[in-house]
Amino acid sequence: MGTSSSEGGDGISIDGIFFPPDLKMGGVLQQLTGGGTRTKYNVAKVYAVALYVDSRGAAGSLKKFAGSAKQPALYDALATGLFAKTLFLQFHRAVSAQAVAEALAESLAKRVPAATVDKFRVALLKICGEEVAKGAKLYFMCKGEALSIGGGTPDAQATLKEKGTCNAFFDIYLGKAPISAAAKEGIGVGFAQRLYLAS
Repeated sequence: MGTSSSEGGDGISIDGIFFPPDLKMGGVLQQLTGGGTRTKYNVAKVYAVALYVDSRGAAGSLKKFAGSAKQPALYDALATGLFAKTLFLQFHRAVSAQAVAEALAESLAKRVPAATVDKFRVALLKICGEEVAKGAKLYFMCKGEALSIGGGTPDAQATLKEKGTCNAFFDIYLGKAPISAAAKEGIGVGFAQRLYLAS
């Protein structure tokens, strides 16, 4: 099952979930690139996810990719860049917080030490409570080595400063084996369509 996205107003709709053209987290205004849907067993829609980046702060490393989609070097630059960037998740269905935390922690466990994974899991569960409701919003922002997590609104409610965590977290979505191929593709295509084209 593929992801459907469409332009709407000043943002985009991904499988019926609207994402605004920008958001502000950590005091940094960030612009929408694109995104897609995370499915389970290629059938059940779990959440839609979109990437936002500080286009000013990222211009030096990303502007050379303007108008180009799906380049491996683009995804690497997005994942490893020290500029502010946020993955914004909105849920299609209610899911236990434990299931969300374990799925992301399992992906992180392939990339960072176990102690870092444990800190991430604890922080996320504290924000989510027992259940991630249908329509719930989660925000994961990186700037430098700091990963900030917010629930409901783009406000940092927990921050991890473990080395390598930001690169690892974004690699889950932008790496060679992404958790959602549709989201990775949507981010690449959206980047090419939206950022740095005016100049």
